[in-house]
Amino acid sequence: MKARIGDADKTAAFLTSRFGSPHPVHKLDHYFRRPGENIQALRIRRNGDLLEFTAKRTSSVDGREDNEEFEFRALPSELDAAVSFFHVLGYEDFFIKKKDGWEWFDGEAHIELLSVNDLGWFLEIEILLPFSSQKSDAIRAEEHILSLMRDAGVGSGGIERRSYREMITGRK
Repeated sequence: MKARIGDADKTAAFLTSRFGSPHPVHKLDHYFRRPGENIQALRIRRNGDLLEFTAKRTSSVDGREDNEEFEFRALPSELDAAVSFFHVLGYEDFFIKKKDGWEWFDGEAHIELLSVNDLGWFLEIEILLPFSSQKSDAIRAEEHILSLMRDAGVGSGGIERRSYREMITGRK
């Protein structure tokens, strides 16, 4: 889940007081799509000293994004070859997303406070569950995320239900 944040300094101070010193985050995502489609098919993320390649099966239920992700990693020196490879396979450039900010961990949840492109600041909280998880595990994870959001000052109406893709491209 993600929520738009008005006062990033205040939110960062709260998260630091609760979870300790943050780690910096700098991610640059290059998204590709199949010709004629309006959804991303593949992503290459520059994350520190690695490239992360991801393909997703995404669904959304009541503003909660559920992703089944398939990933592998490579060295940054492989970026140009990977982009060319995707283009030869017929994929088109779609959009670029840049995230800068901080991250914390609470043992279960991954918490990020991020400036995204020119969209503003967002609080993102995710809990990864194994494919074998039960519905009750997902409900418990969602309740934990909502509790963390409330503690950080996000009201129930503050959850951002649009994807970054929708906000960046202006298309649903």
